[in-house]
Amino acid sequence: MRKILMAILAICMTTTLSSQAPVLLENSIYSTEVYFDFGIDTIRTDADSVLNDLVAFCENQAPFFIKITAHTDAVGSDENNHALSQRRAASVIEFLEAREMIADSMTVNVYGEKQPVAENDTDEGRQKNRRATVEVIKIKKMVPLEGEIVDEETGEGIEADVVVRTKDTQDSLKTDEKGRYNSLVPLGEVIGIDVWAKGYFLQSQMMRVKPGEKVEVNVELPPVKEGEKVDIQNLYFVGNEAILLKKSEPELPKILKFMQINDNIKIEIAGHINRPNSPPVDVESWDYNLSRRRALLVYNYLIDNGISKDRLTYNAYGNWEMRYPHATSEKEQSANRRVEIRVLDVKE
Repeated sequence: MRKILMAILAICMTTTLSSQAPVLLENSIYSTEVYFDFGIDTIRTDADSVLNDLVAFCENQAPFFIKITAHTDAVGSDENNHALSQRRAASVIEFLEAREMIADSMTVNVYGEKQPVAENDTDEGRQKNRRATVEVIKIKKMVPLEGEIVDEETGEGIEADVVVRTKDTQDSLKTDEKGRYNSLVPLGEVIGIDVWAKGYFLQSQMMRVKPGEKVEVNVELPPVKEGEKVDIQNLYFVGNEAILLKKSEPELPKILKFMQINDNIKIEIAGHINRPNSPPVDVESWDYNLSRRRALLVYNYLIDNGISKDRLTYNAYGNWEMRYPHATSEKEQSANRRVEIRVLDVKE
């Protein structure tokens, strides 16, 4: 199995992103530590619960394999400590097999005293070094993602910053001078792609990477111009509150980066609410104030994170500019319930 894993790593390092063959990458999904008494290789009583938790975690994880690394403190000879770490790894394997752990395989690395995590001149430090680390590893199939970032009006490629993210990872990239970029993405997972460029509005896309498809994502960026406006994407609030839903909190740093890259613009944060089939709300009303407070939330975040007040203002529009005055579907109501960026000035 060790030879197989080394072969997998070699594939990962040598496969080019233009190839459509899946690349296999290791992904650690669980890790725990087991500690041993001085000079002893048997599992301590307090390690039972640690390893039992690991066994329980693995019940629905197939396929996976276990990677064990075993260590000692620095007391004794190198030879004896190497042998002791081998026996400690064997004790962990015996424990897991006794509990019918069904892993595709188990791999072992033993280091004796060679990789301490603490100083060996105290009892506490030596205890930390008498350990075995147990990891649950899954192999992810990765495929190349390619794309081009272009000007929405001219179709020409743009040099841009691109972030490709999954639930667990984030890959920050820069396009070449023609706007091309590439990365690796996991089959079957949802990925997000965020794009920034000076002189352009931020764009984000979400997609699931499906087997058998060519993974190519091209993004058109609208130029930033005075008088233009764009919705802040994926900004959702608690009902009738100026409180962001948890899933929308990552959107604010994206707007901050947009303002940092486009340091020559002044914008208005515009808040809107959804009140279909209703007359325009009064500026003294609770509804109008809700649209103001939602815009203010974004405004305050940018100010608190270093954007000058000279470049920002905010305003409320209540239900005065609903896109769907007679909205019936949730999609239409969501379009009414929005916060916009409106460009007030662009300095050359």
